[in-house]
Amino acid sequence: MREELDKKLVKAFPLLYGDRNAPKQSTCMCWGFPGDGWFDLIWDLSSKLEPIIQKFIDENQDTELYPKAFQVKEKFGGLSFYMTCGTDEIFDLIEEAVALSYKTCEVCGKPGEERPNGWIHTLCDYCHENWDKIRAKIWEKNET
Repeated sequence: MREELDKKLVKAFPLLYGDRNAPKQSTCMCWGFPGDGWFDLIWDLSSKLEPIIQKFIDENQDTELYPKAFQVKEKFGGLSFYMTCGTDEIFDLIEEAVALSYKTCEVCGKPGEERPNGWIHTLCDYCHENWDKIRAKIWEKNET
């Protein structure tokens, strides 16, 4: 995900992504977020999770442990969103977002479907047809 989108998520949802810049010995959030195409999906999910986390903190002030994102990534063409802990409500919301990710292009956010391209990715027709160019840009960005 582009740096500005990453920072926007972390700033808007400080409880959920409080470990975003923590060392890899304590969280996998240090690796960031998956493709730009899922930004809106992750934003929508995050906007639902943040108040649940705040409520948990308000009700459990005697603990420093509260639900946080542990890892957010793409896996087998879908969103994988792992929490340090959570409630049924949290996990149900995550499940809904994951289901939507299999219908949303992970590159551009348009309607997509699972496509085998060496790995399984969820892509729209355009991104699927141009995958070699898109992948090269992604690798170039990750090397800098």
